[in-house]
Amino acid sequence: MASGLPDAIETSESTLVAPPAHAYSPHGLHALPVELVERILICSDPRDISRYAQTCRFARSLVYDPNDQFLCRELYLSRPFDDLRQALPLPKSRLEAPRASTAASASPALTNNNASSSTSQSWLYELQRRIEAEAIATAGGRASVPALHRMFETFLAAVDTALPVREEGDGLPQNPRTPGSHSENLRWLDRVLRRTKVLNLPVPPETCTPSADTTATASVPTSTASAPASPTASCSRRELRPSKPPLQPTPSSEDTLVAETRQLRCRLRAYVALSHESSFVAESRERVAALRKASRCFVYDMRRYQPETLWGPYRVVSAPAIVSGTTAEGDGRGATVDTEGGLAVEGSADGTPSPAPRRLLVVNWEHVEHILNVVGLKLREVPQSSLGFYKKPLFMPEALRAYSAVGARESAERPVHDWAGVTGKWRRFVCFMDYRDLYMFNYSHLPPGPHHPSFFEDPFDEALRPVELHLSLIRESEYFADARYLPRAPPSCSVGDDGEDVQDKRFPTLYFEGHSRAP
Repeated sequence: MASGLPDAIETSESTLVAPPAHAYSPHGLHALPVELVERILICSDPRDISRYAQTCRFARSLVYDPNDQFLCRELYLSRPFDDLRQALPLPKSRLEAPRASTAASASPALTNNNASSSTSQSWLYELQRRIEAEAIATAGGRASVPALHRMFETFLAAVDTALPVREEGDGLPQNPRTPGSHSENLRWLDRVLRRTKVLNLPVPPETCTPSADTTATASVPTSTASAPASPTASCSRRELRPSKPPLQPTPSSEDTLVAETRQLRCRLRAYVALSHESSFVAESRERVAALRKASRCFVYDMRRYQPETLWGPYRVVSAPAIVSGTTAEGDGRGATVDTEGGLAVEGSADGTPSPAPRRLLVVNWEHVEHILNVVGLKLREVPQSSLGFYKKPLFMPEALRAYSAVGARESAERPVHDWAGVTGKWRRFVCFMDYRDLYMFNYSHLPPGPHHPSFFEDPFDEALRPVELHLSLIRESEYFADARYLPRAPPSCSVGDDGEDVQDKRFPTLYFEGHSRAP
């Protein structure tokens, strides 16, 4: 790692124990009590501590002993960062679920399946990766794609483990001096991103097929909400039946890494990018104008409306098939052949076809970023007085904390199993353009032709409408009762390497319905 700390935490089998006390000079540092040596090290830079750990066996054992995490924990908290023991557990994403066993051993803080045991082994790991991420961000354009991927993963993990809001209004502008009213993780992330401007650096373009939503929307809960949920964890009723996608070439591992790195960047930009732009800075105004035009071109482009992604901001990815309790991976695979279902099936060396890869529907964060840009920049133009009792959503890092939504702590109406806080009243803002303009932008044969960015130059403007949405959970049997609301070829669920369903029992799939009305 670029942090100067060793790349891995020593296991109990390879940890070196302290030699006898008489092996050291009574006048050296090690003549002091161990507790005092640790206090001295806590005041040092982690890079200096890594060099100290290389001086002798006792120093290495003191720093990397897995049975004593006091030094690593204090170093982590003194940076400062939020206490990992107070982070909320999060559901595993369906894309990461097949690699759950590997992720759990590599990053206990991210899986967070057992907070009491995982945090005891993750202090040093999280400190290492955050120091490395800051170094990569400082390097900027000189960083490689794998390094950028690790950096974005670390930044997003800092958001996931941010200190939750403890009471109504905690962490928001009206309580800036209340103890515990802010997240140290988010303050650190905001400082690094503002200083390095790494979010403005491009990532090589991906080769995946984008998807889109029919309208640009941003929702703000007003009564009942809970911890931030995985965007793929809940299902709503839908009437459109997607057809099976055509055969697509299998991307290389390098292309996949670039595509996932770009998705991570877009996700982080969707979280904080607009909060870093100011209308008082000329450079920022120019950047926002170009960004708004690009986002409008993306959101209102009808070519991005794909049935296989349920006409929403999703993308289809492939995961290895499960065969007899093992994943269908390995050597000896032949050419890709087409099947009746339109999915690729890899043939083995002896001509026996392997099962088709599983199709997973995951969030397209590039599209989500463009949606937030369209809606957020439109809201900037609208005075608060014209919205009545509707409040603008907060575009600030502190709004990323769990329970930061209005009324999130009010759980009287929310069922016990509603872990995502779906139940309740939501207020959302919908941006849309005139249907005649939508048709002209997509199908006009007049110069300069369809899908040209100049279409969105002044005096173009969208309409903005606040909509109140009431959601409630329904049973799984109710959701599947009417086939008209179901997709024809739903994405496969997550299964582990042994073929078993790996859905976290604490975070079951939620099915819901609702109704909306405009003021």
